Amino acid sequence: MTKKINHLFGALLGSVCMFAGSTWAQHISVVTEQYPPYNYEENGKIKGVGTEVVEAVLKEAGVTYDIKIYPWARSLSMAETEENVLIYSISRTEKRENIYRWIGVISPIRFYIYALNSRSDIQTMKDIDQAKPYRVGVAHKDALEQYFLDKKFPNIASSYDNEINIKRLFLGDIDLWPMSEYTANYFLGKISHKPSDLKKIHEIKGFANGDQYMAMSLSTDIRVVKKIQDALKKIKHDGTYKKILSKYE
Repeated sequence: MTKKINHLFGALLGSVCMFAGSTWAQHISVVTEQYPPYNYEENGKIKGVGTEVVEAVLKEAGVTYDIKIYPWARSLSMAETEENVLIYSISRTEKRENIYRWIGVISPIRFYIYALNSRSDIQTMKDIDQAKPYRVGVAHKDALEQYFLDKKFPNIASSYDNEINIKRLFLGDIDLWPMSEYTANYFLGKISHKPSDLKKIHEIKGFANGDQYMAMSLSTDIRVVKKIQDALKKIKHDGTYKKILSKYE
């Protein structure tokens, strides 16, 4: 009888160990958007400050993963509906707070509203409501789109990505383009323009707490989430995080 009980206990323990092992062995699908210099694809490789931080974190956590760039709306949908999905660089807003398991900050960010420097009819604005008469170009499902919808802007023009929006700005299809400073400068270079071709007419203060985050789908095992959170803390403590950010300053 004792042998039988021991055998059953051993079998049960083995099953538990196999289950735990399979949990840690689960593959992480990492998704993001084309949003340089934080995350972008160039010559078949996904690069950027956000990408480097995420890769360092997952290496420290010891999990396997693959990174894919999709239109932002698709990346958000995957992170909201699928298990073991990690999304970055994502703004942490009130409406998103309970949709994801938040890992932590991966990079600081500052947002401005830009206009063409040649538009003498558009001047610096102290109040963001002064921008309401103008056509504002944003990326579909981006936090900035929701920000301007919440502020009841009547002339929002959504595109699939921000590379389209900067082209629309120079074509005159939109009047204003809200964007982070580093990303705006990157896209300007891609279309053979320089920062002086645009002007900042308003700083969007307080938006998304001034940081970009990494987060995981709610259905992801909390132990996996905790392991990745601990890995992020570790690279911030040992200097890896600071070293990555310094390359982009």
